[in-house]
Order: sequence, then C-alpha cells, then structure tokens
Amino acid sequence: MTASNRSSIDLSSVPLPIELLWQRGWPPAAGLFWSHIKEIGDVPRDDTAADFWSGEKERCKEACKNLADLLFAAGHGKEALCALMLAADPTKPQTFEIVLPQLAFAIEHLWEWPMARATKHDVLQLLGVWWRAARGDFADNDSSIFWIARIEMLDRDDPSEGLPPARVQNEGGQRGEPEEPGIVVMPSGKATKLNNYQSEFKGLVDAKLPLRLATDIEAVRTKLMAEYPYAIGAIDLMLRDLREGEPVRLSPILLTGPAGVGKSRLVRRLFNDLLGVRVYRYDGGGASDNMFGGSPKGWGNTVPSAPARAVNQTQLSNPIVLVDEIDKAGTSSRNGRLWDALLPFLERETACCYRDVSLDAELDLSWISHIATANSVEELPTPLKDRYRIVKVPAPRLPDLPALAASVLQELALESGEQGFVWPLANDEIEVMGRAWEKAGFSIRKLQRIVAPTVAARNSTAVRH
Repeated sequence: MTASNRSSIDLSSVPLPIELLWQRGWPPAAGLFWSHIKEIGDVPRDDTAADFWSGEKERCKEACKNLADLLFAAGHGKEALCALMLAADPTKPQTFEIVLPQLAFAIEHLWEWPMARATKHDVLQLLGVWWRAARGDFADNDSSIFWIARIEMLDRDDPSEGLPPARVQNEGGQRGEPEEPGIVVMPSGKATKLNNYQSEFKGLVDAKLPLRLATDIEAVRTKLMAEYPYAIGAIDLMLRDLREGEPVRLSPILLTGPAGVGKSRLVRRLFNDLLGVRVYRYDGGGASDNMFGGSPKGWGNTVPSAPARAVNQTQLSNPIVLVDEIDKAGTSSRNGRLWDALLPFLERETACCYRDVSLDAELDLSWISHIATANSVEELPTPLKDRYRIVKVPAPRLPDLPALAASVLQELALESGEQGFVWPLANDEIEVMGRAWEKAGFSIRKLQRIVAPTVAARNSTAVRH
C-alpha cells in the first residue's frame, strides 16, 4: 500500500481507532485489534499471527504493516488504520506521518468518544502525546507509544481523570513497557505437529494471549441493575469473583430460572458488552454426545474441544464459555454425554493441563470462565451440580417493564444501525405493551417481539419532512 492510498482511508463511522488510542499499553491494544479482525473473514491472518504475537518488537511492527496492507486491500480502512497505529514506533518518528493526520481529523470532526469515562478533551490530550512522538520527543524511548501516552497523562495535574488504574507486571510487551497479563495456552513443547484440518490453530502455538481485565466493576454493576432490576441478586453473585484491575476469572456458574427470563442475554450483556470478554456459546440443548471435549486426531473430521475453539476464536486466554440449556442435553451414554465431557474443564487442576485429543497438544485452559443456563437442575447429575455455583434468575414483573423495554428499544436501534438518540416510550405505549407482556408470561424473549411492532407502528405514523 502506498502512502497516498493509505491517506484515503474512509474513517466516517466506526470509532475503533479511538478506543485503540485509549489502551494503556501495546499488549491490550493488540488484543483489542486482534479481537476485531478475527471477525473479518476475507483477511488471511494465519501467516502473520506468530509474528504479531511473538513479543519481538520488529517482528510485531512488520506484521502490523502487513496486516494494514491486507486490510486496506480488502476494503477495511478503519482496521487498516488501527494496524498502522500499532506499527507506530516512537524511535522512528516518521512512522507517525501516515497515521496522525487522518486520526486527528476523524477525532475532531467525525467521531464521538463512545466511553463515558473520558471526554473529547481527554482524547485530544492523548493525541497530543502522539504528535510529540511524531516530532521526535521520545526518540530515545523504546517503549510503545501507547505506554508513553499513558505515563505522560499520569504525570498531569489530575492523573486520575479518565484513566483506568495501572497494572504493572514483571514482563514487558515491548522493551521497557510493563505488560498486561497473558499466558501461552499452547506451548510448542507440549504440542505435536498439527495436521491440515487444524491449520487455523497454528497461530496459538507459543502465542502469549492476553487475559482480559475487569475494569469499572461498580459502573458495570450500576448499569446492569438499571437494565435488569429483577435480577439484582443474580448480578451480585456473578460479579462476586471479579476484582478491579485483575483478569476476569469466575468459578463455574449455573444460571437457573424459567424459560425466557433473559439468562443468556444477561451473560452476553455483562461480558461481551460491558467487560469486553467475548462469549463463546455452545448449544447444550442440541448436544447428544461428548463432542464438547473434541474428537480424536485420527478422525477425518476431527474437531478440537469447545474451550480450545473459544480461545482460538476470541484470541483471549480467558473467554467465557456459555453452555446454553444444559439441562436439555442428551442423557444416553452410548456416544458419550455432554455432562461428562464438561467435568475436566470445570476443575482448574485438570483444565491447566488438558490434553486435547484433536490437536494432540496439552493446553492451559484454566483461565476460561464456564457459565451454563438451565430451566431446572433436578435432572443434572450430582458431580456436575457439585462443580457449579447455582444462581437463580427470577422472572421479571410488570413494574420492571419500563427499564426492560427501554433496553430492548436500544438493542433494536443498534441492530437497525440507528444507535444514536432513541425517543423514549410513551406511557400509552408502555401500557399497551404491559397488557401483551402479561399475557406472554413476562418473558424477556417475547418482550422483544412486543417492542418491535410498537416501534414499527410509531415509525409508520411519524411525521416525515
């Protein structure tokens, strides 16, 4: 990609580069970037993954430049800009020349800063540190620009404003830079040669994958309580294991409650949306064998275990593995049972050295958090119930409707691409929806079907200019 091509990148809508700018070091910035490009199917990543996650500065920077070329060629301009941000090197001020003009213009004129903990003024202050790096002020500093910007902001008169708490580790993501924690899930010394069926997992070998940290826990709790007022007890029990600034890691949790009360939705909202930890869903209701644990390497259609697939898909050491409707899994032991396949993953002592039969490799899967949902636990085997912390999610009631309907309304707006201002529901609309919702048994799932036509009717009668 030439400099002129790179300068024409379209930056009109997605604020991912701003979120990248706010990261507190190269490792978390790299993890955020990688989690986004993993969802892009038309960009090859396997050839660059080992270099990208090598921890060696020059290899990392070269991989970022290669990814920028691939992303731009595939039409993903904003992600290409992010790759160039990761390639920026304070010891080489010229590497900022392509990035800064378009980033500064987009921040000033195109984007709104999406996170409540910072304002545009804060972001422009951060960007000012990048401009100083482009001027050569940090040419003798071998840390990443993300870390330098964070330290410079901490040195200001009000170091706490908008900045998350520091977490200093013993190892460096790049020379001189404390690193957010991470682990090597698949060491090469404990892995045999992967076959062609497992080529997508080659990037995991010796790759140190980040551990996502829990941040702003009180703010997360406050937001969830407003959105799920009927489930405050369940929310507190789910948050109990989390510590501010520490990696997200929960003891196994089994959410129980009537069908349609929003158990799976609550998990996705908490982890995917608010904590930034990707959720990998496994359908327990459709499981009639032990394929959760993978199939042997010798099979032509061999499949790694579900937790190994979760790590590879999210590029995190500590994703959430959600087994939905675990109580509806098959009970026959002829082909193995999901319930039995789950047991080794729910004990950290066995999960830390799990031998995946498909990859023929020993993996450290002990940082994965396991959550399951069920309408009832009566039919589950005792060994399984003993390993889960059972948390009851009650059914909502009519007084909870305004908060729940507002949340569903925002989701519908997001799906339609209209995630800006959403006009609040009127009292008469709430009243009509309340009657329909009561007949539907106060199901969150059915509430979504009730709100959607209400919004459609509103839009059809709206005054058009």
